[in-house]
Amino acid sequence: MAGNKQIAMCVALAAALGLPPVVLAQEQVRPNILFILVDDQRNDSLGCAGHPFIKTPNVDRLAAQGVRFQNMFVTTSICMASRATIFSGLTQRSHGYRPGDPQGSAAMIETDFQTCFPLLMRQAGYRTGYFGKNHVRFERGTPSAFNAMFDDWKHIHRNPYFKTMPDGSKRHCAELIGDRSVAFLKAQPADKPFCLYMSFNISHAEDRDHRPGIGHFPWPKAVDGLYEDITPPLPRLGDPAHFERLPDFLKTSLNRVRWYWRWDTPEKYTINMRALYRMITGMDRVVGRVLKTLEDQGLADNTVVLYTADNGYYMGDRGFAGKWSHFDQSLRVPLIICDPRLPAARRGKLVSPMALNLDLPSTMLDLAGIPVPDSYQGRSLSPVLQGVGPTDWRREFFCEHHQLGDKIPAWAGVRGERYVYARYDRQAPPFEFLHDLGTDPDQLENLAGNPAHREVLERLRTRTDAYIRTRTRPEIEARRKEALKQKRTAATRSTAKTRLTDRGPYRGGRAVFDGSSFSGLPNTPPLTREDSHSWALRVSPLPGNPPGAILLGNRHSPTGLNFMKVTAERGVQLFANNTKLLKLDAAIPAGVWTTVALVKNGGEMVLYVNGKVTARADVTAPLPAMSCYLGGDPRVPNEAARCRISHAVVVPRALSAEDVLALFQGAD
Repeated sequence: MAGNKQIAMCVALAAALGLPPVVLAQEQVRPNILFILVDDQRNDSLGCAGHPFIKTPNVDRLAAQGVRFQNMFVTTSICMASRATIFSGLTQRSHGYRPGDPQGSAAMIETDFQTCFPLLMRQAGYRTGYFGKNHVRFERGTPSAFNAMFDDWKHIHRNPYFKTMPDGSKRHCAELIGDRSVAFLKAQPADKPFCLYMSFNISHAEDRDHRPGIGHFPWPKAVDGLYEDITPPLPRLGDPAHFERLPDFLKTSLNRVRWYWRWDTPEKYTINMRALYRMITGMDRVVGRVLKTLEDQGLADNTVVLYTADNGYYMGDRGFAGKWSHFDQSLRVPLIICDPRLPAARRGKLVSPMALNLDLPSTMLDLAGIPVPDSYQGRSLSPVLQGVGPTDWRREFFCEHHQLGDKIPAWAGVRGERYVYARYDRQAPPFEFLHDLGTDPDQLENLAGNPAHREVLERLRTRTDAYIRTRTRPEIEARRKEALKQKRTAATRSTAKTRLTDRGPYRGGRAVFDGSSFSGLPNTPPLTREDSHSWALRVSPLPGNPPGAILLGNRHSPTGLNFMKVTAERGVQLFANNTKLLKLDAAIPAGVWTTVALVKNGGEMVLYVNGKVTARADVTAPLPAMSCYLGGDPRVPNEAARCRISHAVVVPRALSAEDVLALFQGAD
């Protein structure tokens, strides 16, 4: 309405002056911006991208009326770092936001916050809103940062996807993001432009729930039953031979661990893929609601819509399930920009220039007529939209991923139009990949050891080193090193301050633990996926027992995430090789004798409480040999328990509920 009238006046004035309407409209009326960010969606998971089954009519309409980029990539393929790049216009190495870093350094510094695109847009008079997933912390504090950047915001996360409403009903978080976005648009004043950031959790899996289908990929109820009659195509690069070509450190990476969670059997693959399709279509329905609201409010004709994702997704290709590495399935994402002010000849275009998530903040600021900060490392895509792309447009980009635990290896490299180079430099010796996209677009052959490609290899090594030098900021590295130093110092002081008394092996009968001691149980041997093992105890937590205190636990090594622990209020947690394998919820009341059994029956872990199954999950990765303790872990003295234990056993087989009750029959 108001926006349409302004545009009509501009068009009439342009005609009188003999100017192209779109030019004068852009000069006189600042466009609204709707930015839609999806989680874990690779470039071909849309109807408009040619997917044979996924229905995305609303996003497809944006592509038909706008410009779709067929070569859109992220510079770091993980949610947190990619989202920080979109806020700041900086690569991960430059903004320094690394998942897994100590609290003192895993946050965006104030200097970078001051040039985040939403803050600049709000300062320039835009009304700003943000609804959905946030995965970025700020040095000044996240609430403070969002209060400064946005007039209206609400973090809406998964885990669980379905939220309980005041009336007791359940509503999917994607629909809640839509609700808040619609309300934001309906409250839009006529005299201000807006920038609305919709940040979906879809299509990220629910990592704590491994039940195939609605458990692991929960979809909005509006799409119940959709795709039930289709058989999803198998991964195009799912041949086991492709996986076997990979080096061992990738074969055992988190991408493979999660493949067992999602895709390792035909039945699981079919169920989970249908669920994933439903999630994407459910998200598309929400996008449709918001686009209709734009039309109903008279805002559509002056609102530029950008649709993209934070990273790609393997979906079973190469025997993988996540992202994090250098192959295109991980780095390539969709990008659609629909600018209703563009002439008809520029709509429905598929363009090939190489675009990056790094370009998005520059593009949105440029569209809004706001100067782009000199610190930004990307470029505005506006010339590409208008069909007048500069002749010096990029032909390669720097990409990387920092080490995250033992299961997501660090790498850095260059992805060009012809060649892809990646160096996994934490390996001993560093492991290199070189792919020729001209002859091998699927990146199946590694040419790094081929003498015929020696010159190309050396050139891309040099380019990678140069990018690392120019993208590294001394103040970021200094802050990180200081945070790591403080973390090590604090850990040393904590260990020196409190040591648990070793009471020796537990030999049966009643034992009271007061938070100062522990007893040993038979060690747990290495366990393959097929092996079975059981841990059981009869326990009564005492008043004052800490929620995360270890009633029974295993530990593989003094440092790192390699342990299993049973707690009274936080359930069971199992980590192996720095990767969380499972969490089983449980509540063991204080002052009451309770029988607890954790049973590994092949590839499944089952938790019994008083003979009843309370939780279960798949265990797809092998477990290392681990020491076993009662009442606490000598390496973590602040998690010592206050409890009474009357019986505890560890046996190399899968106990049934009846077995456990029989073992402890007659116990108090």
